[in-house]
Amino acid sequence: MFKNKRNLCCGLLLTVMSINSYALENGSDSAALGAEGAMAGNLPPKGVYLITYYQNYHADKMLDQHGNISVPDFHLDANALVARLVWMTDQKLLGGQLGFYGIQPFVDVRLSAAGFSDSNKGLGDFVFAPLLAWHHGNHHWGVALENVFPTGDYDKNSPKPVIANISKNYYTFRPMFAYSYMTASGWDLSTKMSYSINEKNDDTHYKSGDYFAFDYNLSYQVRPDLTLGLQGYALKQFTDDKRGSVKVQDSKAQVLAYGPAVSYHPSRQWFLEGKYLFEDQVENRTKGGSTWLKFVWSF
Repeated sequence: MFKNKRNLCCGLLLTVMSINSYALENGSDSAALGAEGAMAGNLPPKGVYLITYYQNYHADKMLDQHGNISVPDFHLDANALVARLVWMTDQKLLGGQLGFYGIQPFVDVRLSAAGFSDSNKGLGDFVFAPLLAWHHGNHHWGVALENVFPTGDYDKNSPKPVIANISKNYYTFRPMFAYSYMTASGWDLSTKMSYSINEKNDDTHYKSGDYFAFDYNLSYQVRPDLTLGLQGYALKQFTDDKRGSVKVQDSKAQVLAYGPAVSYHPSRQWFLEGKYLFEDQVENRTKGGSTWLKFVWSF
């Protein structure tokens, strides 16, 4: 397998949406669901790496806790270009290789609902994380502590009934674990798991609940430069949203997604991955699909 085509721990995506009385902060995550898949736990050796993601996420439904449409005439189309710079050092801590990464997304979002619409483009929230990586035979794993800072574009004073905000406007702490089992015959079973702990949005006095999320991958290297696989993600919210000090009933979100993936890796210096993921089993969030392209470059 090519050692420099490593998918690291995660990226950043999606938007905050506010529509009058609809509590759309619940179920609106910042975990970049689906960003990682193949070789998610197989982090690279010492060096500097640039990972560039492109995602288009489109959804025509906002569903409630029963899977029924909760917002009429809903449509969301979001495009994001995300840069992640990764620095893997030669330092050891607890037997693992120490590294760091930073993520900066640029997002273009178009949102319409209930006869109203809005659009916005700009910088999203910045992410920084330290990480540790281990390798033992066919087993590869890593941990990271992500910090999502509310640095992106956010309009708290807009009079519009529909607001396409880019920033979440609150801090999120996210411990993460990634694991890969890779065989010499070309099989790769990988996952990236995280638990997101959200602070309150001080402008709306709304606190989104905490949630567990994971990406998954099962792939096979059909030839030295080509890998095909099944990838996807899942999210399950475990704590209720709160408006002020009051719990929002029936606000817990969930989703399951799956789809085909392909990666092309002709050299040790770079590789390209693409996938399309369909969403299913949706509660209290949008239902749609996403196209991902990822380009990894080793300096």
